[in-house]
Amino acid sequence: MGPSLDTGLNELFAFVLLRCGLMCMPTIFMDISLFDFAQVLDRVSRICHSDLMYAEYFGLAELPFRITPDPRFLWYSEHHQEAKNKIIYQISQSAGPIYLLADIGTGKTTLARRIVDELEADKGKRVVFVFAPKLPTTNAFLRFVMDEFEVKTDRSYSKSLKNFEEFLKTQYQQGVSPVLLVDEAQNMTRDMLLLIQHLFNFSTNTEFLIQMVLFAQPELQPKLDRLTSLKNRLNLAQLRAFDLPQTKQMMQFRWTVAGGKVFPFDDKAVTEVHRITQGVPRSIVKLANEALIKTASGGQQYITKAHVVAAAAELAVGQL
Repeated sequence: MGPSLDTGLNELFAFVLLRCGLMCMPTIFMDISLFDFAQVLDRVSRICHSDLMYAEYFGLAELPFRITPDPRFLWYSEHHQEAKNKIIYQISQSAGPIYLLADIGTGKTTLARRIVDELEADKGKRVVFVFAPKLPTTNAFLRFVMDEFEVKTDRSYSKSLKNFEEFLKTQYQQGVSPVLLVDEAQNMTRDMLLLIQHLFNFSTNTEFLIQMVLFAQPELQPKLDRLTSLKNRLNLAQLRAFDLPQTKQMMQFRWTVAGGKVFPFDDKAVTEVHRITQGVPRSIVKLANEALIKTASGGQQYITKAHVVAAAAELAVGQL
């Protein structure tokens, strides 16, 4: 085995993957040789070229099926719209905290980013969007949240809490509503969740002084089930995988946003996409992207069931 990658090359590879929209691929390659790295980099280069080729081939302004959480490509199913409306209502009415449960790949983070974009346009909101950090203590998490809101912290946990409460009261008097959105909240520890519960106590007789939304995978639910008091104070929203008609509508929507005209997937191809992916949005996007690459490479204009099957085999289906 040749010399291992150093940190600089590792970061370079991660950058190349990001530029190509290949966030699904591993970004930790500390144990592969420089020779292996060169081979993988060549593969990435060819994939990027294929992506750009099919965008030009089909007359697209941009790639329609990237897995990056671009809010412009978020298509609202009935459940997505219901979840978004419920979250926006809780925040706008200062009606209390809410958590969203969603399986991996169903659009949780993309929906969160769309909500953030809309909230940031409201001058009456002060929005902080974070991924649940891995911190050793409740005090560290509190300091993390306060830093995001640019509030002075203190070595004393109780003093920090007092400072944060005073900040929230001042914001309320100024007509500003602080909003904290936490993604990947299933990673929060019991103590972090108890701090979230404590923040609910900062309220007037009619309104919460801070609005909170937790976006999480289902693994959060067992943690909440063990914290009955917290669970009872949280409202719930959920996302689900798409059915067949929703799968087609989502694919058509993305195609249109990307500048596409005639939708190239025939009905049997769409049915196969749904069957293989079980309607999980991220998997749909990955499979559709690979099918387009194969179709363009073969000089064809329409994606058939055979193209989808071949694309699934290329992606090793189980990794969709």
